[in-house]
Amino acid sequence: MTELPLPGNNTYIYVKEAGQDNVPSASLNRALVHVFENTAKRIGKAFDAEEAFAQLQAGVKYEDIVLQYSVPVNLVDHYTTKDKNGTYWTYVLCQVSASKDVPPIWDRGKNIDMNYNWTCLFRSIVPGVGQMSKGYTGEGVFTLVGETLLVGGAVGCYFLAENQFEKMQTAVYGDQTFNTARSNYNTLKSTQSFLWGAAGALYILNFVRAFTLDPKSTTNLAVAPSVMSSPYVTAPTLGLTLKF
Repeated sequence: MTELPLPGNNTYIYVKEAGQDNVPSASLNRALVHVFENTAKRIGKAFDAEEAFAQLQAGVKYEDIVLQYSVPVNLVDHYTTKDKNGTYWTYVLCQVSASKDVPPIWDRGKNIDMNYNWTCLFRSIVPGVGQMSKGYTGEGVFTLVGETLLVGGAVGCYFLAENQFEKMQTAVYGDQTFNTARSNYNTLKSTQSFLWGAAGALYILNFVRAFTLDPKSTTNLAVAPSVMSSPYVTAPTLGLTLKF
């Protein structure tokens, strides 16, 4: 495990580690267990690596392992690659405690202050932009496209309904043309109401998600191999948005 010193901060340090397995999730869990094991050894805490790995494999969150063993570890970022033999390797960058006196709960290295949440909320005036700002690009694009389609459909229904209403005005009351136009008009107005309702619900959800989502880290380690090759890199070099 390579330690990455953070100048000016004696509370936490960064470590990088790797794990390998035939399954991607297992390779990530092995890497995390390596970090836990080495950190526990360094700060003088008891840690059962096999038990922890079994728990992670069973779906227990690593945050719960942190609390169980009181070994502060925060997963900042990771990426997985596959070698020519078909083995998966997962590389992790973690923030860990520098001493045994550090409590197992701390700001998890993400810019989650209220000001940033309010900024993302304001950006969500344009649907999806708030989610994109926090790193959830797929969700943001889905929200933007979904909102556009729903609003566009509602507006389209409005004009089509107006067209059917004009036909009703010029048709003879009770004849086939009038009845068809009236049926189409009612269907279009109902569809329009549904689409406006769905668009409103999605728009509100867009604000809620933008405000409550935890930001994803801004670094993709897969395109930053220097993180794994250099034994000493500082947080700014990684391009991370960290807060302590």
